[in-house]
Amino acid sequence: MDPYKVIVMPWITEKSLEARRVADVDEGYFENNNRLEFIVHADATKVDIKEAVERLFEVKVAKVNTRISKIGKHASVKMAPGYDADVAAQKLSAF
Repeated sequence: MDPYKVIVMPWITEKSLEARRVADVDEGYFENNNRLEFIVHADATKVDIKEAVERLFEVKVAKVNTRISKIGKHASVKMAPGYDADVAAQKLSAF
């Protein structure tokens, strides 16, 4: 499936911006979420979403969680160790 058809748009909210953070003890942030969230095509599988994110953002994905809401199908994508969600978000200009 074409990655541009899988990912409809990034989901940028205050909560999703917090989920991008990587643990940094010096800054007092201990939880390592390292996630990005997207609205994806309703028929996209977790494998489709993983492959699309890896191709579009040149990262490795550790895990994909999905849920369906009134807005559409959400995907929460956790980056693999060694990859930073902030770097991928820069490609989106999601700051």
